[in-house]
Amino acid sequence: MKRYYIIPLMILAAFVTSCTLDSERYGAINTSFFPANAEDCDALVVGNAYAYFRSDSYDGLYCSNHDGIHVLSDMASDIGQCTWDPSLWNELITLSPDANLTHGVVKLYRNNIKGLTQMTNTLARIEPVEMETGRKATMKAELYCARGWLAYILYDNFGPLQIASKEQLENPAKKIPEPRKTKEETVKYIEDNLLAALEGDALPVVLKKGDARYGRFTQALVHMVLMKFYMHEGRWADAEAQGRELMDSKYGFGLMDNYKDIFTLENEGNKETIWSCECATGINEQLWVTHVMPSDYPHKNQNMSLWGGGYKLNWPFMDTFDPEDKRLETIITEYVSTSTGETLNRDNPGKRFIQGAIPLKYAEDPAQIGEGSQIDWIVFRYADALTLLAEAIVRNEKAVTQEAVDLLNQVRTRSLPGKGYSIVDFADVKAFLDAVLLERGHELWFEGTRREDLIRHGVYIEYMKKYKDSKTAAPHMVLWPLPQDVINEGGGLVHQNPGY
Repeated sequence: MKRYYIIPLMILAAFVTSCTLDSERYGAINTSFFPANAEDCDALVVGNAYAYFRSDSYDGLYCSNHDGIHVLSDMASDIGQCTWDPSLWNELITLSPDANLTHGVVKLYRNNIKGLTQMTNTLARIEPVEMETGRKATMKAELYCARGWLAYILYDNFGPLQIASKEQLENPAKKIPEPRKTKEETVKYIEDNLLAALEGDALPVVLKKGDARYGRFTQALVHMVLMKFYMHEGRWADAEAQGRELMDSKYGFGLMDNYKDIFTLENEGNKETIWSCECATGINEQLWVTHVMPSDYPHKNQNMSLWGGGYKLNWPFMDTFDPEDKRLETIITEYVSTSTGETLNRDNPGKRFIQGAIPLKYAEDPAQIGEGSQIDWIVFRYADALTLLAEAIVRNEKAVTQEAVDLLNQVRTRSLPGKGYSIVDFADVKAFLDAVLLERGHELWFEGTRREDLIRHGVYIEYMKKYKDSKTAAPHMVLWPLPQDVINEGGGLVHQNPGY
């Protein structure tokens, strides 16, 4: 992997990293001399686009702590539990969000909404710089991808966004309050950016592990984000088209033979991976195993730091698995404690199994020292696309089709050989969609899909009450509140989401 290092300048602001694309984030830049060339422009793109999409210790949208979008999603669903400090986790576990909090979901908005402006400014800064036309087109496509993707994540969680106007961009010192756009304007903004990222084939179709630019954005990634976006909007035909695109042989995607092999060091960049945050020892390290594996679990690498296994898979969710499901090989439901010699499990939980099973998923990194692993964090994979495509086809056709059943079975029978569905198993469309929802839960736990899946299927609040015993869950909580300080700073122009 080629790594991109940028020489520190006095004008540069806070240091960040994006996958193994090492960078500086640029703040107050004297544009009379910077950026001056293609290398400067690439540094800006890395610092202001890729910097958000990383799994780097405690930073980035895909970090393993309380700020990770996949952690937020699945903890705030029927899947996740956490045995750590309730003051940090209860808003997710019991669905009781508070706009006045300084952590969690409101932090997701506060920390990332500025990224849209940074990316817009970067597009303007690189435009006048002389460089090879194709290289500039690629940089612009990367920024469009990042801007559309980040906007979609924020829109999915918070609804219509604050998007800086031309006046605000031209007068940053005035701090002009920016009202939220309408839903229609926000949707158009997301789609326009993602489609712009595909124009002219400026992005590579796909990048494989070992390619010089592995870790950069690709056309395949954009199609996957578009598919998610169209599913969110109920545009089933458009979502189906994106899913069919990803099945094209030019991408080379396929399912791994064994589920547990997807998440290992030796299989990084496997054929199932559509895009991942590239991690490397000492540069960007993901902390998943450290968060979930108990210190007394019998593990091979004794140099790893383990924090007692705070994250859990809710027992009611575990009860939905077929006992023969091979995906259970990545979930710890019983072990003999290396400290006490006692067998711990659901019946004898000790401190480890009080609220659920242990969601290991990722294998040990044999070279890990301390808390960070070098195993790439997978953000999107082919099984996600196949199951969404099956759903989109049925929703679009308003009927269960053999093709949709076959697509679902591709994923299901990998882990449950001989237990595929037949079309006669489904009395109606709802029965099939229920099966898709269950299958996606079993396949994609703690990959950040569960909250949006439950909302799309119209069962989110029902499930939070039924499986998390939430006393506070209410229909308006399909969106999170904007931070109260954002509302205050808006001077009456920025309105809170209904119900908060």
